[in-house]
Amino acid sequence: MTLFDVIGGILGFGVNLIFLFVRVILALVVGGVASFKGRSAFIWGILTFIFPWVFLIIWFIPKKYPKLPRELRKNPAFEGKDPAVASIMALSAMIAKANGSVSKEEVRFIKDFIIGQFNISGAELNTYADAFDYGKNHPEEYNVFTQMVRDYCSAWTINALAFLFVGISLQGSDNGQKESETKKILYALGVLTYEYERIKAHFAGTSSGGGNYNQSYNYYGGGAAAPGENLIKKYTAVLGVSENASLADVKKAYRKLVKEYHPDKLAASGMPEDYMEFANQKIREINEAYEYLEKNLK
Repeated sequence: MTLFDVIGGILGFGVNLIFLFVRVILALVVGGVASFKGRSAFIWGILTFIFPWVFLIIWFIPKKYPKLPRELRKNPAFEGKDPAVASIMALSAMIAKANGSVSKEEVRFIKDFIIGQFNISGAELNTYADAFDYGKNHPEEYNVFTQMVRDYCSAWTINALAFLFVGISLQGSDNGQKESETKKILYALGVLTYEYERIKAHFAGTSSGGGNYNQSYNYYGGGAAAPGENLIKKYTAVLGVSENASLADVKKAYRKLVKEYHPDKLAASGMPEDYMEFANQKIREINEAYEYLEKNLK
């Protein structure tokens, strides 16, 4: 074997290594794009590794949106409807009907909120009346609709919907069954117990007859503790982390929550004024929790 053969072998190995590296990078990029579009990141990544030209077509593959089960898609109540809005209407109805009847005030509260959240007209929302009625009559199917909401909606939208559902549960009187139904639905949506209690506190001490409520917080600002209060427990609950969380975990949770409740996002959301007040208070509490934990966690 000559020196030229050795050099050629080394160069050939280097080129092959570069091509392998490029294939891996392309596979990772395509896998990420596929995941964003609701496709299998693993399958598309493997295809790209074997056939690198797949990188050129993934950009033209349409995003795959979640779908309701086949039998519901064929049901007139859901056929041709936006599955997310239809699911939210069905879940709202389950909570409203849990105590036996649905009031006009509840319907108004639901309509005002969903129109603001999804930027649709009242006339268009009226076309979802059958989905609302379906929810009233089929509360046992709540998992189908909560799964759709989790797949379709952002974390910020789910937080907003938690506010809607708790608001519905507090309308009227004899709300034990409504509260139980709400907790079950929020648990399925991944909403923390702390968040439920905090939203409920927002509505505390107000009349139950309409959609406008005043704030009522048992809130100690500036890091001051109530008598006997454990601030580590309080503020880790605010950020949704365990009491034993590291500072890195706290920072990660803080960045996520700030993004979800960013004032610019709220300003462009078209949400009801009452929720805007609640969300702005939430961001202040998030900031306070982070400032305290940053100083007191080792």
